[in-house]
Amino acid sequence: MTMSELDATTGVVTLAEHVDGLGQSVARRLDDHGIETVADILIADEGALTDVSYVSETRAGLLRETADEIADDSDADPLVDSVEVVLEATLGEKLQITLAERDAWANAWNVIETEEPVEWVSGDGDNWHTRRLRMSESASGTAKEAREFDLVLAGDEIRVEDPPVEYVSAQPDAPGWDVESVGAVGRVSTSSLVQLQADDDKEKAKPDGDDTWRQYQHRGETA
Repeated sequence: MTMSELDATTGVVTLAEHVDGLGQSVARRLDDHGIETVADILIADEGALTDVSYVSETRAGLLRETADEIADDSDADPLVDSVEVVLEATLGEKLQITLAERDAWANAWNVIETEEPVEWVSGDGDNWHTRRLRMSESASGTAKEAREFDLVLAGDEIRVEDPPVEYVSAQPDAPGWDVESVGAVGRVSTSSLVQLQADDDKEKAKPDGDDTWRQYQHRGETA
């Protein structure tokens, strides 16, 4: 693969083969921190790159400059379509969500729980996916007063369930919770990601069928 063939989906380990001063070991550290592709470099929060061991300000600048050049050369948009964003979202990712019938939220929401996408096959061979993500105002998912909701993908439709309001209106003409667009805009800090991963490991360690955590409104109240 030549430099001209690289695009926003190129992995950082592959990128390291074409960038002097990056190195495979550093690329793998970036990958381990969730910065897996050129697109991830482009949308990474300020400081997210230098949070990774051996990534200095100079090296981070080189990474951003190279990623910008690749995106410009390939006319690639690092933020792929909304369905792909939801399918590809990982723990700790920040998503900017625009609702179809309601005012847009000013701030991005954080992915604090994920479920693996499920693929469905219809009779005519048209495959589609479903997935559910738990979103929160809290980067670490531990703030008791933080608003939360489920972001649900079903085929090419995305909607908000368990919305962050005191009650859901039963009026037939009330604005719905359909989602117009979802964009990946960065990641939480390393310390917040560590907390999310610890909570995720604890959840996975529970016996199958143990859903007692759903009785609690806030993650900070779970045992």
